[in-house]
Amino acid sequence: MSQSEKKTARLSAIKKRDGYPEQLRLAWSDTACQLAVEWLQARPGKPVRSVMIYVPFRSELDPTLLVEWCWRKGIEVAVPRCIQASRGMELYRLRAWDELMPGAYGIKEPDPGAAERCEPDFMPDIVFVPGLAFDKRGGRLGYGGGYYDRFHERMRGLAAASGRPMPEWIGLGYEAQWMENETLVPMDNHDAYVDAVITEHGLTRRR
Repeated sequence: MSQSEKKTARLSAIKKRDGYPEQLRLAWSDTACQLAVEWLQARPGKPVRSVMIYVPFRSELDPTLLVEWCWRKGIEVAVPRCIQASRGMELYRLRAWDELMPGAYGIKEPDPGAAERCEPDFMPDIVFVPGLAFDKRGGRLGYGGGYYDRFHERMRGLAAASGRPMPEWIGLGYEAQWMENETLVPMDNHDAYVDAVITEHGLTRRR
């Protein structure tokens, strides 16, 4: 897959997502968050103790209700801080919205002076990721920086070294962000696939 093809796909997906009316996006976000809560409550195995989640930017699905539910339930919420020099991410525990500040790319990020940085070997139980588009085989179209792909690789290394399971990788998006007509997201070898996607219509596991 050429970079120009990926760039074209990204521009098309951004234009499409930005075109959804704000009221619809907010309603879809609230419904998707409620369905994510129901999934977390019904998830088999050990109870979820920690999640990593993104701080919304522009027209992304807004996970605010999900974050606040986790806080109420005592589930640890970690959010990323982008390090532009290395194109990596540092995780910080977020306990209140006022621990955020404007960061890289204009996205709100944890304020290192207010939020607690997670330990280097911290592994959340679940990673909720944003995206521009998704397909039913777990393909995710990101913004091109590779931040989540590098983080996924880091988690794989930690899992292998510690014997702990990999975090579940869950996309959050609108139903309208599925690729149409069984088209696949353009993916390279280093791109991370998601295990499932939650939209306002529910959770879809990768094929």
